[in-house]
Amino acid sequence: MVKIKYIVITAVAILGIMAVRHLLQNDEKKVRRQFESLSEWVSKEPEESLVTTSYKIQHITTLFADPCAFKADIISFTGNYTPDEISGFAGRSRFYFSDLSLKFYDLDITFLEQGMAQVTVTTKLIGKTKGGEYVDATHELKTVLTKTEGEWLFSHIEIVEVLQK
Repeated sequence: MVKIKYIVITAVAILGIMAVRHLLQNDEKKVRRQFESLSEWVSKEPEESLVTTSYKIQHITTLFADPCAFKADIISFTGNYTPDEISGFAGRSRFYFSDLSLKFYDLDITFLEQGMAQVTVTTKLIGKTKGGEYVDATHELKTVLTKTEGEWLFSHIEIVEVLQK
């Protein structure tokens, strides 16, 4: 009888640990997916149609909490912004580029508490302006995403340091 009790307790503990790991892995995948979506919707292909541009700009709003705090002193973009303000800024910025690519590397995801994830990530922005100038910028970002109604939304983005080539 005692052996069965310990076997049941051990089995329940193992199942509990597996359930927690499964839930965290799903949340980790969802957080990663938000970065993939941001990359896709900020990026711009040469000769991109106005319909595609409009679609991407509209979807950028779905990734951000209201408000989202930015700390980006190097581009004078520090403050709290609504998702509409962020997508407006992204749309105006994309207008100046004929080709633009945003990629995220080395995501380090830490779940601080229930419904909050801190992600440190390296960002690479490569593009060509309509005037023919090339842009190649690499930055380290510290971001916080909060889970709101089942969706992970960017609630804080800070440029930590500019990496040198």
